[in-house]
Amino acid sequence: MQRRSNARLFARRYTRGFAPGRWLLPALGVLLFLLVLLLAFVYSLPGEVLLSPLRSALGARGFDISCEDAGIAFPLRLRCRNAVIVPRSGSGVTLDSAFAAWEWTGLLRWLPVHLRAERGHASVDIRTSPGISNPRKVRLRLAKVGSDDLAGLLPSALGIGFSIENLDIQWERSAKGAVTGRGSGALSWLRVPVPAQDSPVREALLRDVRLKFAVRDGTVHVSSLTGTYEGSDVEGTGEIARVLTPTLSSITFHLRVRNPLEGKMAALFNLVAKNAKNANLRISGTLFSPTGEFQFF
Repeated sequence: MQRRSNARLFARRYTRGFAPGRWLLPALGVLLFLLVLLLAFVYSLPGEVLLSPLRSALGARGFDISCEDAGIAFPLRLRCRNAVIVPRSGSGVTLDSAFAAWEWTGLLRWLPVHLRAERGHASVDIRTSPGISNPRKVRLRLAKVGSDDLAGLLPSALGIGFSIENLDIQWERSAKGAVTGRGSGALSWLRVPVPAQDSPVREALLRDVRLKFAVRDGTVHVSSLTGTYEGSDVEGTGEIARVLTPTLSSITFHLRVRNPLEGKMAALFNLVAKNAKNANLRISGTLFSPTGEFQFF
């Protein structure tokens, strides 16, 4: 009995000396000190060093970035003012501001990496999973972005133009590499050239465009596109193949223009298709240089 009592007393003293509550506060203090030390070190780094990881990530995608004023903003945000992004082929585009951040709240949706660029009223907002060079999950939002804003990043387009009010797309990459997602968008206008020599209409200008789409196996399938052309309703479907490699992407859309009553289309009906009631507009070609073709029925 005496031995058991001594053993219990020893066990109590042993566990009391190593009680978790006694070590919790000092451990938190050490972690906080190390965190403050790390932040102080990062905040003291020059701008070129801070830009190096972002430049490497963009370089893997074929872009380079320069910046007049780079620095760290609280808590973990790399900011850049008066930035210039230059592709391997193109003149580049200037940005009023850009930043890259790690946001702990994004872990709830597994989108902790946050990239944002602004130019006037235009903005591009990207959130990705941690592997930024090859993310498994991405959400992309564009607002007030026009073709003029992106002219320096894109190959020279033959007459195409657009003004995006908003575009929201999100996709995921499976372990086998398959890409799936969905999205929607709205464009103030979309201009497509009509190069056919026998067509008196040299371009098609669609307004108030709304579209819904899905992403499957790297192809954007547009299930619904609506808008107007010279006051007439337009609706149709289409697809953009190989969207993750824009230089190889192709585009195909089949749109129906219902009962055109005014403008150049009405004049065409009177000249060559008096008995027709509707017209088809077929848009095809590469992503950056598509063309249109009218068909009457």
